[in-house]
Amino acid sequence: MLNQTVSVMTRKRSGMTGRSSGAVGGKPEKLSESSEMYLQVIWRLTEREREVSVSDIAKAMGHSLSTVSEKIVRLTEGGLLRHEWREGVSMTPKGRQAACRTIRKRRLLETFLFKMAGYGIHELHEEACRLEHVISERLSDALDRLLGYPMHDPHGHPIPARDGSFRPELLEPLSEVDEGRTVRIAQLRSADPEVLEYTARLGLLPGRSCTVMQKAPFQGPLTIADGSERIAIAFEIASIIDVQAEPGERFDEAGGANGSGPPARQSAAQ
Repeated sequence: MLNQTVSVMTRKRSGMTGRSSGAVGGKPEKLSESSEMYLQVIWRLTEREREVSVSDIAKAMGHSLSTVSEKIVRLTEGGLLRHEWREGVSMTPKGRQAACRTIRKRRLLETFLFKMAGYGIHELHEEACRLEHVISERLSDALDRLLGYPMHDPHGHPIPARDGSFRPELLEPLSEVDEGRTVRIAQLRSADPEVLEYTARLGLLPGRSCTVMQKAPFQGPLTIADGSERIAIAFEIASIIDVQAEPGERFDEAGGANGSGPPARQSAAQ
């Protein structure tokens, strides 16, 4: 019923679903901070599934269903989203490009704050979130040059190119890696400052290699080793640490690390 209501509202307002508006070519149209936040959240939710429900968006945003439904109508009218009755919400190429522009700004800002301004990894998200909506494309390009065109932010998330493209990466949660495998930490899929501060204290940051020594059953803790150092971490923490195979190893696309478990995924998330 909710999907039907949103779809009808969209057709009444625009006369058609998915109508484009705003600038075509040249300089991108300026979106509101609210629109940019919605597009980022929907982009993350649709990275693994092409469509997402209105209720999932509301849960991720922390807003009411009615508020989210109204916003989806406006973004659909603007040609940024697609939404039809009995179908989920998906992003148009225009919407995906707009989301990637903001994500690029955020990740460049986080890299600058971490490398040049002395911020801790757990302090980056909130500060960058405030700044990403006000800096220009020119300034984000300048940051990119200043930082030496980094490929990843401090959390290990890939930084989009100026055209919004990502380099695909085969990643797997540390929690799914078999015992005896050696992997390298690629990214941390969390924006929780306490979680990030905890992983930083343990030294579990992108670029570090580790070997899974022991996995307790029933989603119990994992013991990992880096040389002579052994670290026990909770399953919940291991599940937000994405890793990649060391050189000479690989994740089997049909079955995860060492040919077992869920398939490895291409990730640009968070």
